[in-house]
Amino acid sequence: MSPHLGAELTLAELELDPYPALARLRAHEPVSHVPDLGMWLVTRWDDVVEVHERPDLYTSATEPSWLNTVLGPNMLGSDGDTHRRLKDALQPSFTPSATGEWVSDVLPGICDELIDAFDPAGVDLMTAYAEPIAVRALQDALGWHNATWQQIGEWTRGVCAGLANFTNEAEPAALAARANTESGASIRERVVPRLAHTGLTADEIVNNVRLCMSGGINEPRDGIALAAWALLTHPAALTECRADASLWRPACEELFRWISPVATSTRQTTADAVIGGVTIPKGDLVAAVISSANRDERRFDQPDRYLLHRKDGAHIAFSLGPHVCLGAWLGRSTVRVAVQRLFERVPGMHLAGDVAIRGFEFRGPLRVDVRW
Repeated sequence: MSPHLGAELTLAELELDPYPALARLRAHEPVSHVPDLGMWLVTRWDDVVEVHERPDLYTSATEPSWLNTVLGPNMLGSDGDTHRRLKDALQPSFTPSATGEWVSDVLPGICDELIDAFDPAGVDLMTAYAEPIAVRALQDALGWHNATWQQIGEWTRGVCAGLANFTNEAEPAALAARANTESGASIRERVVPRLAHTGLTADEIVNNVRLCMSGGINEPRDGIALAAWALLTHPAALTECRADASLWRPACEELFRWISPVATSTRQTTADAVIGGVTIPKGDLVAAVISSANRDERRFDQPDRYLLHRKDGAHIAFSLGPHVCLGAWLGRSTVRVAVQRLFERVPGMHLAGDVAIRGFEFRGPLRVDVRW
């Protein structure tokens, strides 16, 4: 086994399927410098937790900051008072008290409307169901109704292409720039006036709504489609969920652990940092790989299997520490309700072909074709 696995690892390999490579790193090189990404990957559960819980040593306010370059300065690319001010201003829009009625009373109707419009010949769940639901959740939380879900979905894909562009390729950068320009104009027109009372500047609102697009749309969209695919490929688990409605929640939570839609948290060392027996020099960029921690053999039994009745403890798909996802409750609830409603309304649904899952930083299916 090579003593320098990171030197051999490429973004292309991670984009295709990161899990075999991450398993090799956990076993043989858990803190590994990857030149192709220009950063260190931290892959074991305990070390990933340590990075998240030590902002004094692993800061989110990185320089350079890929997040801030793509989105503009935002809460995830900051720490301390700046981070708290930005997060505290937006958090009330996503709390259970603010969105609970939407989840219980509005979301089922949105699901039904989309299902009623399904083409009888079959649909791609990503475009016909998962994406419009995920976009609508963010639209309604922020009152962002001067753009269609299709437009916002396209902007989200552009933003995410930029955030996943670790090797700084021209085409993803151009997609992100266009998405930022077009989404920024829409946000300024509709969302900025609604959030003016928060005390944030217009630029701060725009940048942080773009951040919400990358997680608040991307993660529940992929979560809905992936959870449906997981249950369709694990028929015994699906049968149990249909017989016991309380199992829809653990079914979705296990999906988030098994295939975490967002892979990493990027940090920068503020001093020489020793982690996993390796010294990371001051100023180096570090990716705490959430998707790897969620499959760490030291934490989870049979981590590469989707197990409905898993008893190993919570996953960290929505991060942890000060930067835990502000929309985690809404995202989880949206996925659970959408998946349960889908299987209740379309009981004979089955896959209509193979499902290709791609991506490292943002991992999800290219499409999920179903028939019934």
